[in-house]
Amino acid sequence: KIITIRLDRSDFVEKIIVRGTVQAVINTPVIPPRNMYGQMTIVKLAADGGLVHKGDTICILRSPEMDSKYEEMKTNIETLEAELKKAEAENKLNIALLEAQLATNEAQLKISSLDSLEMKFAGGVNKKLIELEMKKAFIEKMKIERKLAAARVIGETDLKQKRVRIMQETEKSRVLEDQIRALTITSGREGIVQRTISPTFMIAGSAGTGSLGGPIREGSVIFMSTPILQFPDLSLMQISADVSEADFRKIEKGQKTILSVDAAKKLVTTGKINRKNLSASSAERYSQSRVKNYEVIIDIDSCHSKMTPGLSAVCEILIHEVHDTLAVPTLSIFEKDSTNVVYVKEKKKFRPVRIETGISGSSYTIIASGLRGDETIALSEPPASLIMKEKLPADTNKIRIQN
Repeated sequence: KIITIRLDRSDFVEKIIVRGTVQAVINTPVIPPRNMYGQMTIVKLAADGGLVHKGDTICILRSPEMDSKYEEMKTNIETLEAELKKAEAENKLNIALLEAQLATNEAQLKISSLDSLEMKFAGGVNKKLIELEMKKAFIEKMKIERKLAAARVIGETDLKQKRVRIMQETEKSRVLEDQIRALTITSGREGIVQRTISPTFMIAGSAGTGSLGGPIREGSVIFMSTPILQFPDLSLMQISADVSEADFRKIEKGQKTILSVDAAKKLVTTGKINRKNLSASSAERYSQSRVKNYEVIIDIDSCHSKMTPGLSAVCEILIHEVHDTLAVPTLSIFEKDSTNVVYVKEKKKFRPVRIETGISGSSYTIIASGLRGDETIALSEPPASLIMKEKLPADTNKIRIQN
């Protein structure tokens, strides 16, 4: 039994249905604070698509190198403070010893001055010895005084240098402490926040060569120039859709698209194809699938308040749309003598009719000429016994159909 179909003029629509993700056209990025160590690990991160308020903690970062350096600085400061205390004590002791020597020398001078009374009655040699003793004591006093003055200057200079060193290290540790504190990032505004995708790059280490990158999440290793979050502008939205390689060729800029977002109270709106990227989509780059998908960006004509970034959307891309035309199932068209024919049913047999085709979709093909539109045609090629034998002139059944 030959399955047939009754033809009728109607609107021809060829569309591709794909799934996409709602995203904002403009996003304000959240970038980690600058530091001299670069690499950081995410300990805590705000939920993707979550609502945050001003002052909320949206990200906590950790840098093992910074923590280690900060502990090293604190230990160094403690060592310098201990050395300062030791130097102060040694300086005080040295000055005290010199002051004691000076006091002893001054006492010796007083004793020598008492001995000078004997010089009136002493002989020439003894008198000379007494004078030499007094001179020696005076010279010793001068030496001790100079040594004491020098010890005070040298000791104070050394202590000053140690105090300056402690101040410098303390300031460095304070700066590093501020950098560590800045690794806890708070929101400066209210709004919906989204996680980002880190670019992939290769690294080499003792364990071999590997790669970093992919969707940002807790545990991700990032660098200071990598945006970790973003605040989308909800007033201007678009959809990023993954399209197979076969359908990607059919899509062109400006094609109308019908968009359905079930999560936004089954919102239905329209859009247009903005552009298509020849490179694989972001989801494709981090997928293990062998099927190649490419990214298509669709502009949304009007944004609804319930349409938030991250929601899934069903996109009906209208590839071709022709009103009041005649389209037949593609499987009903057969090639015969290098021409396309369909088999029109006449009573119990089928007559081959030459046709010219127009736009062809995945299931239906527009008939440019050859049929009127009220025929019944076969969906499969009839056996030879059911095909009418008479040969019709080439132009007998050509009737132009206006599209």
